[in-house]
Amino acid sequence: MDRFSLEVLERTIELAVESMPPEDHPRVAACVGALLPYVKSPKADEEETVQTALIELVQVSRLNGQFLIAARLTHIVNQLSISRGALDARAS
Repeated sequence: MDRFSLEVLERTIELAVESMPPEDHPRVAACVGALLPYVKSPKADEEETVQTALIELVQVSRLNGQFLIAARLTHIVNQLSISRGALDARAS
């Protein structure tokens, strides 16, 4: 994931925490806990776990009416899918 996308992800996580406090939303807490280490030090081998946490956070965001957060995260999920597909194609 490029640096700009990581910045967007970090800010979107901050928005999610502000809008859906982890103490009130345990699923948000779990997702944020999985995402923050990746944002601080991204590693390609962690992208599958990150993608799973992102998808979960998209679902929680939608359920809580946080559609802007869900849209941003969906874009990042799609970007990860594309980059992982490109890496898989190179490995073949």
